[in-house]
Amino acid sequence: MIRVIIVCSWGMSTSLLVDSMLAAAKASGHELAVEALSAGEYAGQVDTCDIILIAPQIRHLRKSIEKLAMAAHKPVALIEPFHYATMNGQAVLEQTLRLLTIAREGKTS
Repeated sequence: MIRVIIVCSWGMSTSLLVDSMLAAAKASGHELAVEALSAGEYAGQVDTCDIILIAPQIRHLRKSIEKLAMAAHKPVALIEPFHYATMNGQAVLEQTLRLLTIAREGKTS
């Protein structure tokens, strides 16, 4: 099971992306849990996830989110704005899988 947190403003539009990612994961046979949390909520949940994604509308908080994620040894990335805008769950799932692969290879090297 891959556990993803998407840090966003309020989670409203991000919930559409979550649904799209879950559908893409199901279609490709991946077990995925995705939770959209506000910038104020995610800090208490960092230890419960495998990866943290940042919604483009809060990219101004990127450095503080990255600092917390890195301290917890969690990979973190900004969601591509085009993929977020088009709610392309498949593309964001692929980004997630790539990032996890890179993180895991780094731990075994």
